[in-house]
Amino acid sequence: MIKLVNRSISSITKLKAAVYQKTPAPWLPSKPKFLTLFIVLQIFAIAISSEWRDTRVAWFVFGIFIPIAAWLTMRWRIYSSVFITPPSSGKTITDDRWNEFYFTGWGEEKMKAHYLKSSRGVKDTILYLHGYNSSLGNGETRCQHINSLGFNVIGLDQRGFGEQKGKYEWTILKVIADIEMLLEKIPNVLGFTPEKFWIYGHSLGGFLTIRLSSHPSGWWKKSFKGIILESPATSFPLIIEKKLPGRAVMASPWVRHILRREYQRIHPDLNVGYANAQIPFWGTPKVPILVLQAANDETLGDDHFILLKEHFDEISEIHVLDDMPHTSKVDVKERRDILEKWILDANDT
Repeated sequence: MIKLVNRSISSITKLKAAVYQKTPAPWLPSKPKFLTLFIVLQIFAIAISSEWRDTRVAWFVFGIFIPIAAWLTMRWRIYSSVFITPPSSGKTITDDRWNEFYFTGWGEEKMKAHYLKSSRGVKDTILYLHGYNSSLGNGETRCQHINSLGFNVIGLDQRGFGEQKGKYEWTILKVIADIEMLLEKIPNVLGFTPEKFWIYGHSLGGFLTIRLSSHPSGWWKKSFKGIILESPATSFPLIIEKKLPGRAVMASPWVRHILRREYQRIHPDLNVGYANAQIPFWGTPKVPILVLQAANDETLGDDHFILLKEHFDEISEIHVLDDMPHTSKVDVKERRDILEKWILDANDT
């Protein structure tokens, strides 16, 4: 049974895109924890006991545990590369028109988000999702541009990034659950239910957008009109491959085993396997799609875009922009012009 705060069980069961059960207590025993404790005790015993230090058995046991310690060290490097977010490099928002509000995310955690209200009093709304190791502040100019077109704009620093907590035991499914629970609260925050709704995702935010738009729920299932993907990630294994220590290690069944076990430990109700966390298995949206792709993607390379064209080419309007870099810290007029025409045309239909 999932314990909930200010949320009924029925409201959780309506959500579809993520997993929602809390992680079991972190102090529960495991092989890595037991081996680490044994090695620490062995080193401590050698350090403080001259009698033990002078025995062959002590050094024999110590020698046996050297390769085990190396294994534990590599295991930690793999774990920390995937399940702990890096030090924040994102900017904070500066526009004083942002309105702050709080919501309950995955694991009953209190989280913060912001919105820009439409100056025209319309009920059309866009959710902006930033990329990995980024922040709402990095994409603030994009949000301001969308807001200038008359839309309400919702955004947040995602779990583990910017000013948001959740750095440890980070998973993409937690982030998706956070966003679903954020969307649940939007009618109360704005004071109305958006009549038309879009999601704009940059980089990893695009990957989140694909998942969410493939599994809509609640009020926005009826209001959902389309998605904008800017240089989107399309495969979580491809993302992780670049983050792991040593690219070749990704080929090891041992590495895949570690990742799979950790995901299963963190999410007992896991419904998405690591190997199939990529399109088309990740999801295929049933709404109009606009793709704005950096021609020379210095962060993701070509692999993600190739995968997108392979599966989404016939259901998307794709634009490759020569002058646009991957980073959301830089904006270009061509991106704004294409987005403006597409979203305003879509809003008129």
